[in-house]
Amino acid sequence: MIIFYFTKSERALQLGQDLQKIPFKDRSWLGYKTRSRDALLSRHTGIDIKQLNLSNQVAVTHSGEMYRGQWEGNDIVAKILSIRECTLRMSRDFQEEIPRLRIFNHPNVLPVLACCNQPPDLVVISQFMPYGSLFNVLHGETGIVVDQNQALRFAIDIARGMEFLHTLEPMIPDLVITSKHIMIDEDLSARINMADYKFSFHEKGKLFSPAWMAPEALTRNTAEINQRAADMWCFAVLLWELETREVPHADLTPMECGMKVHKYNILCKL
Repeated sequence: MIIFYFTKSERALQLGQDLQKIPFKDRSWLGYKTRSRDALLSRHTGIDIKQLNLSNQVAVTHSGEMYRGQWEGNDIVAKILSIRECTLRMSRDFQEEIPRLRIFNHPNVLPVLACCNQPPDLVVISQFMPYGSLFNVLHGETGIVVDQNQALRFAIDIARGMEFLHTLEPMIPDLVITSKHIMIDEDLSARINMADYKFSFHEKGKLFSPAWMAPEALTRNTAEINQRAADMWCFAVLLWELETREVPHADLTPMECGMKVHKYNILCKL
């Protein structure tokens, strides 16, 4: 009987594993729960909209219009919130909520760089991501090959970003983790987009991503649910999406999907 001995690397290659080294990312942020709410950041009062050099419109969604442009030599995306009438109270709430979204100390969280608070315009400014959202990468025509290894890296990046956001006290409410709210940077790292936060005054009572949401999150206020558990439901749907490359509940309208997820707890089919 002939016995063959293989090294660990040879065995790994036989099993189809990728031996390419993953670049190290500093995780020294662990444990610093309040760093994102530093007093210096909280004093950010916004910039003049005239400082933005906006070029072309890149998307129109239910929450607003997004334009690509330049600000202080940086490629940015400016999101002009869709608001029927901007009141003084909305402007005040916008100013109070923006600082919590300026999280610069984690590689898997895409921060809000600045804002323009000039009624009737409320503008959220973030860094331009060349590959767009994870939804676009998985279901669009970006030309990016998402094999099993890359899908796993995306999942790990998202998990690390969620881990950090879950350490914040209080947590940031009304931020639904969907593939549309995950941006992909030039290094193919996944980053949770803080610019997709739903402001307290914006689109009250409206839900646009029920396919990713937990059943209890569809009918209860954020304060009445376990937000960390609800985020884990979203993450599970994202894992399903990464594995199957399909849009969850694509055969249902958002209203039908919301009703069936809440009433029947329908799950994505494997």
